[in-house]
Amino acid sequence: MRTSRATSHRNSLAAGAAVLAAGLVIAACGGSSDVASSTVASTAETTTVPATTAPTTAAPTTVPPTSAATTTTPTTAPPSTVPVTTAPPVTTPTTTAASTPQLGPKPATAFLTADNQLLEVDAATGATIRVLDEFFSGEGIFRGGLRLSPDRSEIWYSEGYEDSWYSCEASVGSWGRVDAANGALELLGSGSGVEPSADGTYVSYLTSGVCVPDPEQPEFWVLTPPDRVVVRELATGEEREFVTDTPPADYAAPSVVSSAIFGPAGNLLVQLGDGRLIDVDPNGSGVIQDHPVVLDEVPAEPVAATGESVISVEFGDEGSSDVYALGPAGGAPTLVASAGAFMAVGVSAEGHIAVSSLEPVTVAPGADVTVLDPPGDSFVFDLDW
Repeated sequence: MRTSRATSHRNSLAAGAAVLAAGLVIAACGGSSDVASSTVASTAETTTVPATTAPTTAAPTTVPPTSAATTTTPTTAPPSTVPVTTAPPVTTPTTTAASTPQLGPKPATAFLTADNQLLEVDAATGATIRVLDEFFSGEGIFRGGLRLSPDRSEIWYSEGYEDSWYSCEASVGSWGRVDAANGALELLGSGSGVEPSADGTYVSYLTSGVCVPDPEQPEFWVLTPPDRVVVRELATGEEREFVTDTPPADYAAPSVVSSAIFGPAGNLLVQLGDGRLIDVDPNGSGVIQDHPVVLDEVPAEPVAATGESVISVEFGDEGSSDVYALGPAGGAPTLVASAGAFMAVGVSAEGHIAVSSLEPVTVAPGADVTVLDPPGDSFVFDLDW
C-alpha cells in the first residue's frame, strides 16, 4: 500500500527521511518478521544535539524528531543446524533466504548520521572514530541519503528544507558531496536521491520540471513530483536527462520517478510510482518508459543493486522496517532483516548489507547482514559503508 505523497512530502521534510522531494523514504505498508534473530542492536534513550542554522531558503523551526526505544534483552544467534528459512512478508509469499555469496571483506568502518552529526564509526563495535560534521542535519535543514563513492573518498548526500513546500526551487531540494578526509561540504545541484555509479564515473539524481499548486493549500503550497533522472559525468560536468512519459500531477502518480540506482554494469534501474523497475541504458532514449521493465513490482524503495539481487527497504505504517532481496528474474522477494522501528540501511560496493536500529534487528539465517550498534545508543537516521 502506498500513502499519499502530497502529505508525506511535508512530513518527511520535517523528519528528514525517502524523502527529500523524492527518494529518502518511500512509505509503504510493512510487517514484522518471524525469522530467527541472529543479531540485536543496542537500545537507549535518544539524545539531542544543537542544530545548525537554516539556510536563507528555509525558516528554521524544528529538529527532525527522534524516537526513544525500550530496553530489550539480547538474544543468542541460532545454532548452525537451524534450517534456512524466512518468515512470510505481510503482502508477499514466503521465500527462502539466500546463502551469503562469496564477496570480498566487509568494510571496517561505516559513515552515518546520528543525533545530527555525520560520523565515521567502527563497524564491529559501533564506536565513533571521528566526527566529520558536528551539525550535519538539524534545525531547518535536513541532510541524508548517504552514498559512498566506490573509492570511499566522497560521501554523496541529499538536502531538504523545512517549509520547502512554499517554493518550487526549495521543494525540489539539493544534492552535494562531503570530502571523507576532512568533512568539507559542497552543494552541486538541485534535486535529490544522488547515486554514484559503480566505477565512480557518473552520479545520477532525481529532479522535477513539474511545479503545481498543492490541492490542500493551493494559494500557499506547491508540489514538485520528480519526473526525471539526470546522469552527470563527473569529469566533464555534462548531463543527460531521462524523463517519464507522463508528467505526474502528484507524488502518488503512477508515472512519478520514485528512485534510481546504478546497476553493476553501469545501467540505471529506475523505479516508477506504479512499482515497476525499468532498466535504463544511459546511452539510449531519453524517455524512461522506452526502456525494458526488469521487475513489475518492487516493494518500497530500492537502495542498491548487486550482482545477485536488488536490495530494497520497506517502512511500515506502524514504524517497522523490512529489508528485502529480489532476484533479477523477479519472483517473490526474500526477507533478510526486519525491526519493529526505523532501520537505517547501507549496502557496500561489494554487496554487504549493514543496518542499525534502536530496536532489536532480526536477521534471516544465512543472510549477509551486519547490525551496527548505534554510537552511544543514539538514533541513526542514515548510513552507508
